Amino acid sequence: SSGINAEYGRATSVEYKLDANFIQDETQVMRFSKVDKRGDTAGFSAAQLTQYYMDTTSALNSLISQCGAEDELLGELQISFVVFLLGHVYSAFEQWKLLVDTICRAQRSLVQRPQFYKTFIRTLHYHLKETPSDFFVDIVSRNNFLVTTLKLLFEGLREEEGVEEELRSRGEKFRTHLEKYYSWDFSYNEEDDPVVVEM
Repeated sequence: SSGINAEYGRATSVEYKLDANFIQDETQVMRFSKVDKRGDTAGFSAAQLTQYYMDTTSALNSLISQCGAEDELLGELQISFVVFLLGHVYSAFEQWKLLVDTICRAQRSLVQRPQFYKTFIRTLHYHLKETPSDFFVDIVSRNNFLVTTLKLLFEGLREEEGVEEELRSRGEKFRTHLEKYYSWDFSYNEEDDPVVVEM
């Protein structure tokens, strides 16, 4: 698949070597898309820069452009999870986390790409069924990566104007499911609000 970028040989982008038992030729590598959250911010005001780094829509658009289509990016999300789950390749898990974080924080994309997000929510639901509830807790900070990231997704679905009702409803059902089965807390807290710089 072009979106997965699973080409072999010399790589020019991010590379992840697979376990020798997983592939026959150790020179082969699987290349995932590069998540670039910097982009071109030349001429941005301080307030625009703050908003840019709060909303990863530009990074998501870049990822979809690299892959060629929305479904291809979701395919990469799937394969990075499977490679980690079955091959125990930690770098694939790091790619999965980067993709989930970028997708969840792309607030404007919630309006622009409703079908993409409906499929993403369904995909993430099945990924979580394969892992224990405490798997995503940082052993140092004790913070749950997914709770922090998904809270931003659910807030965007609730607050962003123009979000499709079917998508909003699917997000709400997903949130309720996670709160019930994992006892995760997605309640709104003003202390979580980012500080917007205006100059």
